[in-house]
Amino acid sequence: MKRLIHSCIVLVTGAALFGCGSHKLTSVDPQLVENKTWVLTTMNSQPVSGPRVTMELRPATALDGRIGGQAPCNRYFGNYQVASHKIHFTSMGSNRMACPPPLMTSEAEYLAMFPKLDNITIKEHGLVLNSASGDQELTYVTESANVSGQITASEGTFAPGSEVIVVLQDSAMPDDPAGIIGIERIRVGRAVDVVDYVVYYAPELVKPGSNYELLAEVIQNGQVMFATAVKPSVQLKTAPANH
Repeated sequence: MKRLIHSCIVLVTGAALFGCGSHKLTSVDPQLVENKTWVLTTMNSQPVSGPRVTMELRPATALDGRIGGQAPCNRYFGNYQVASHKIHFTSMGSNRMACPPPLMTSEAEYLAMFPKLDNITIKEHGLVLNSASGDQELTYVTESANVSGQITASEGTFAPGSEVIVVLQDSAMPDDPAGIIGIERIRVGRAVDVVDYVVYYAPELVKPGSNYELLAEVIQNGQVMFATAVKPSVQLKTAPANH
């Protein structure tokens, strides 16, 4: 039987992560694009739907780094290199979890685009990766705000090695991955009865008039051992009206 946990919510907006890379990504300051989570909004000018797709750029040396993120089904990974004021990506690898065919098709199309992209720019409130020919383009927004709080076990403790997953979702879409706009995963290192969390999200993904809530689960050995007794509602930061 699942035991229940309770959550305490504190809203924090406007948080930002800044990188410390030393190289240049075309004309973009590395601190504006590295060490952040970017959420895909359009692919070749078409709005994306379905599960949240993310990208992260992590500098390794003055010229290259690692790229990773969440595709429609699997986690993906690869490398990027900066040379002659251009950015170049390797082919992407990924985990091998199977999903319904439409998601696998979307994932294959998304990952196949990276080797064709060679330019990165900041446009309005987002980031754009595109090809010199202009026929390939990915647009992202950054997770620049967050919700933070604590997860407390109503009885006992969270066992070492367990994983706490906190999900920020549209309350009208509780079982739809498309309703999720933020996820935090916390690995528990020792037995504790309270876990702090910070869930980042992109204000541009907050729909006017929609209600958002937090759901927490604790996973042990692949099994859900704890679940939130109540899904607390939260007030979120939204994008500027002229966005």
